[in-house]
Amino acid sequence: MHTSFDLYPSYLRCFNKDLAANRPLRLRYDLHAMRNYEYRNEGGKRVGPFPQVRHEGTLEIQSTTNSSGKNSMTVKHSREWSTWTGQAPASKQDITAKIDYADDAIGTLQHWQMSYASTPILPVKSYLYDKLGPMQKHGRVKDGTIELTAASKGISNMKLTTVCPVTSLYTLIERFQRSKAQPSTVDYLDDLTMLRPGLEITPLPDDTIEIEGIQTNVHGYALLGPAILPLFFWMDTHSNVLAVIGRNVAYTLTEAQNV
Repeated sequence: MHTSFDLYPSYLRCFNKDLAANRPLRLRYDLHAMRNYEYRNEGGKRVGPFPQVRHEGTLEIQSTTNSSGKNSMTVKHSREWSTWTGQAPASKQDITAKIDYADDAIGTLQHWQMSYASTPILPVKSYLYDKLGPMQKHGRVKDGTIELTAASKGISNMKLTTVCPVTSLYTLIERFQRSKAQPSTVDYLDDLTMLRPGLEITPLPDDTIEIEGIQTNVHGYALLGPAILPLFFWMDTHSNVLAVIGRNVAYTLTEAQNV
């Protein structure tokens, strides 16, 4: 079994149907993360460490195609963070976005609008989290440059040079779900703001994993390269993207349907 399944297999779910490739879709994921280790006392001996995994958020992607064939999606991405690894969450961070992207192998980004906000979760733990945002940004890719614009000012406040087609977690998930993704070299825009250039999308050997008591055949791709820990995208035989698994975080599919 692939090492990316070490921590998260109990969170995977079975999905037994294909989605229509020519219809809009909605995908929902739970976000789980390994944030600390625990030691236990067994027979008078200290044993461990045992990794601790907990729920930290959700991701929802809903795609649309308009009458002119233009691909777009809405994204709702929420995460909860703690001051210390053993504490309850102290801050909630939300990214919402509308993304226009190409109907190609990687969902090349074209234009997007996004909002980012961070809010404290009461009672505040040991460090005062102040509310931040919501901050509004517009982005586009043009002539080998990513331009990010603060919506309130209407002027570009960041320009990033690209060499390869630009994609994101959200559009890659949609492309894999549509069975359109292929091995490629890409520039990856993390959270639609942080550029990680020159990453490779590489196929993985097929594998079998037990999901909800059923032996399930899965196939996948790795996203790897400089400035990123590998991300593994795993799909079942129906092309459902069951999980996106990183070094200490996993997105596991909870809902997949046409809308």
